[in-house]
Amino acid sequence: MKRFLWVFLLFHTLFLTAQNDTISRRRNIRSHYLEDQLFFNISYIALRNLYPGINQQGFSHSVSFGFIRDIPVNLRRNIGFGIGLGYERNVYFQNLRIWKDEHTGNIQYRILDRNDFISNSFVIKKIIMPVEIRLRGSTADKFKFWRVYAGVTAGYTLSAFSEFENRFAALRYRRLNDIPSKFQFGLHLYAGYGDINGYIYYGLNDLFSPQVKINNEHVRLSDIRFGVTLTFL
Repeated sequence: MKRFLWVFLLFHTLFLTAQNDTISRRRNIRSHYLEDQLFFNISYIALRNLYPGINQQGFSHSVSFGFIRDIPVNLRRNIGFGIGLGYERNVYFQNLRIWKDEHTGNIQYRILDRNDFISNSFVIKKIIMPVEIRLRGSTADKFKFWRVYAGVTAGYTLSAFSEFENRFAALRYRRLNDIPSKFQFGLHLYAGYGDINGYIYYGLNDLFSPQVKINNEHVRLSDIRFGVTLTFL
């Protein structure tokens, strides 16, 4: 009987020790949470600093998606940094027609009257890298909380093309990769609660490279965007 009692006490002690160790590990894992995110963003583009005669036409928009790595800097893990990588596609509807002459191969530019076309757009595809400071009301057991993430987005142009449509034809001009600035930078802000957040982007440099000229003058154009961001943990 004594032998049985000793064995029981031994197993009971080992069980409690293992259970406490498991609970401690779970708490430790929870306390080291990260908010790594997959993100999807859609926003309206408002053109600014417009060259004289150029006007925005239609619903200019931006769509982007990617992944952001969370880097907390305090014990509560509600303050930190984020660095990510993604893809972005921007469509600018306006009245500057850009095309490549099929005989000479030269790039041509023309500011259109509203009656000259049905639709005219310029499309830029980019790789983007957002870097941001992150402030949030999170805890290890809280999955919905407020957040304010602000930082800089750097973009590298992959490709660009233009589309033009009037009553007689619908045309697309590819390989206009030298038209947009190769590197583009902007300030961004995400703010909200839960999985859906408001988004603002403010472009810092010109959309078009210095070679885009009319009457020997650089065509300056920049943008500001307003939209929503969906995040997935």
